[in-house]
Amino acid sequence: METADVVIIGGGVIGGACAYNLAREGLSVTLLEKNEIASAASGGSAGGVRQQNRALPELPLAMAANLIWKTLEQELDADLEYRRHGHINMAEREEQIPILEASVKRQKAMGLDIQLVYGTELRDLVPAAGPQMLAGSYSPGDGFANPILVTRAFAAAARHHGAKIRTRTTVRAIRRENDRIIGVESSGGPIAARWVINAAGAWAPALCLRLGLDLPIRPQSKQMMVTERAPAMLKPVVACLGRGLSLKQMPQGQFVVGGGWPGILDMANDRGLPKRGSPNGSARELTAVLPPVAHLNVIRIWNSLEACSIDSLPALGEIDGLDGLLVATGFTGHGFALAPSVGVLLSEFILTGKSSLPLHELNARRFADCNADNVKE
Repeated sequence: METADVVIIGGGVIGGACAYNLAREGLSVTLLEKNEIASAASGGSAGGVRQQNRALPELPLAMAANLIWKTLEQELDADLEYRRHGHINMAEREEQIPILEASVKRQKAMGLDIQLVYGTELRDLVPAAGPQMLAGSYSPGDGFANPILVTRAFAAAARHHGAKIRTRTTVRAIRRENDRIIGVESSGGPIAARWVINAAGAWAPALCLRLGLDLPIRPQSKQMMVTERAPAMLKPVVACLGRGLSLKQMPQGQFVVGGGWPGILDMANDRGLPKRGSPNGSARELTAVLPPVAHLNVIRIWNSLEACSIDSLPALGEIDGLDGLLVATGFTGHGFALAPSVGVLLSEFILTGKSSLPLHELNARRFADCNADNVKE
């Protein structure tokens, strides 16, 4: 039987980051992906690398990841299209400004570099913003990257350090012996392992359910759009209070537009489909916030499959009663930026039995009284 120190289920950015960190520490690692690298949530991600507006349990991970992002291109020896031009969350109504002010005060107290900008300062950061925009919370250390390039770079770096990366390989079950995980059953045959990391995204809960663990995490389909190329007019990532919008302009000039607009879930075919009304709704938000893009053509719409948890926070770390199993799922559309630190922390746990940042608030034991039926659309 084939053996490995660690089997990782899922070829997204989280799985790839784990594989890279473990392989460079000298462990034997096998990563199994049922389709291709970056074919699910990581391939459909908006690519935001933000610390701003994180829930408290996530913020330390986001800040730790942000330090890694600074030098990640050099570390992985790859062009990730990483740009560090900040993130701004704008307000367009007077009654929203106190909300921004309170948010900035709270985040500053947590150690985040963030500031309020008004009037001229706002226009300097986003010259093309709609005339109704009044203020914004600006975190200059945030940015964005190309999620497909990043995910593939992690996999390539993991392979360079000796990891086995196997695509088109489905994990049918995680194998256990009493309260001990002993490996996986896959379409390529069984693999014995001391550790298994379930980073299978939208498919992770089903694998856990076969072990008797009912996580309140379910798959959802979220829409993304991209426009044709345009002259450079936007550097920071832009969001707006009260609007479903996440907006960035890529180095080649295209605008990538997210914001959580729903799609249609088709798990039978491992895909999401466009939902009537979502593209038009997203376009309305975009043109209201950044009017000069109104004439641009949308050249592609896609819908990713994401694992969304009941509290919008990931399930991360060990599982009580199942020695040798770690989970990293339920990131609810904002796991891309966290991947570098998640990879480090889970690697530390496997190597030493503890992680340099506490993960107890993200542990799946917080779901003890919940199940997947509680997760809202």
